[in-house]
Amino acid sequence: MKIKASFLALATLLFLVASAPAQEMRDEVSYSNDIKPLVENFCTTCHAGDDPEGDMVLTSYAAVRKQVEKGELLKRVNDVEDPMPEDGLLPKYMRRLFQLWKDGGYLNVGKKKSGGSGIQYAKFTPPDIVPVDINLKGFDLLRNMQGHWVGALNLMGTDHEWWAFDYRAISPSHVFGMFEGGTIGNLFTSFFVTEFKGKRTIMARNGGILNGIYRTSYFVLDHVQKGRGWTYYRLVDAYGGEGIMYMELTIAGNQLEFNSYTSRFGLTAPPKRHMSFKGQRIHPELAAKAAREVGFPKNVVAFDLSKGLPKPDWGKGVTQSSASYMWQEEGKSLVELGKQANDPIRIDQMPHVAKLKVTVQRDAVMRGKKLQMYLSGEALTDRQGRLIKRYGYVREELLNTLLLFPEISAKQNEFTFTYLHPGKYFLTVVADMDGDGLPSPGDITHPRMELNVRPKSDGSVTIHNLNVRN
Repeated sequence: MKIKASFLALATLLFLVASAPAQEMRDEVSYSNDIKPLVENFCTTCHAGDDPEGDMVLTSYAAVRKQVEKGELLKRVNDVEDPMPEDGLLPKYMRRLFQLWKDGGYLNVGKKKSGGSGIQYAKFTPPDIVPVDINLKGFDLLRNMQGHWVGALNLMGTDHEWWAFDYRAISPSHVFGMFEGGTIGNLFTSFFVTEFKGKRTIMARNGGILNGIYRTSYFVLDHVQKGRGWTYYRLVDAYGGEGIMYMELTIAGNQLEFNSYTSRFGLTAPPKRHMSFKGQRIHPELAAKAAREVGFPKNVVAFDLSKGLPKPDWGKGVTQSSASYMWQEEGKSLVELGKQANDPIRIDQMPHVAKLKVTVQRDAVMRGKKLQMYLSGEALTDRQGRLIKRYGYVREELLNTLLLFPEISAKQNEFTFTYLHPGKYFLTVVADMDGDGLPSPGDITHPRMELNVRPKSDGSVTIHNLNVRN
């Protein structure tokens, strides 16, 4: 199945007829015209793939209808205390669409209006964005972002008491950080020097692949403010500006506060907070080593965007509001998806980073169990394969060396780390026997495995001795 511009999931809902006040809604509400775009934009982040949240899959007409008929979906989208999505209630007119769809008998395919699908889009006039000239200020963002940051994360309304990002230089003027989510997908943010709108400035490339949807968005540095011991940086959507999406970073010594805000491409303006991370920089030797290897930092262009960003293909007649590039097509590699999305900077154009495929041989005992994969700076298991514990759990100072930590569904036996920083790692795979999401008593592990990942390598390893019960 191929869906141009990633379902229209991020664009179809930009300015729909359905965004009009409730009394102006058209009488006919169908899955194809109204419900599917809503679900794809707000629900399939968590409710798709091999390991959906709450075992609720919302990727087809039959699946969505089933959940509405059961009452659970209608209950959650209207629940002030426990809403879906978790970061807050949808606008009232959107929530009403689900009830109108039910009352109308669950119409699947809606009538096409004259001149197209019946969806109407408002005009969008991009603002005049003035990038910061890093020859004058702001170049220190690259140097300040380096580090293994460990702290707490709030993502879409959900708190995570422990989280980590690993930002290292991958060229003289490019700093890159990656989160591998495992089965559900991944997320990256990189900061690089470019020429854009007549200025030498810094842009951010943010995105990844989530439940099969490829998406990258571009942001440009438009504000820098310095105080006593701290610096604030803001980067806004490189096409739609701060009214569409923006990210802000405040760095004070070894402390980082990183917030991102989104309007879902103009649907829920003004932008709402999407992510908030507060962390401390530890293990600075990792970033220092990478900087030496690539000759970082230098005020040189990493990717030249002086001619502007290419126009993304969001589908026929859809109004562009963001510097975002999207595509979904089964069976395609990340490189192929990036080409189809017209992404100006793709994974195959990233310098220095590597890939690593991990295959796990399961036995009958651990079938049906999730796997936790950890890449860390220190070993989490001893030479016999038992977790190195204190008070029954892995020692905190060892957990704080985790650099990547994807979770693999019970249906998968292999996983590929992408955009992997070169260096030495310990790989630990844990069969999560009690389902608590942590390496804990009763889980199954293996003897420690040390890896040396070389720049631009494409390696593979197999875990064939996952059999040590803790």
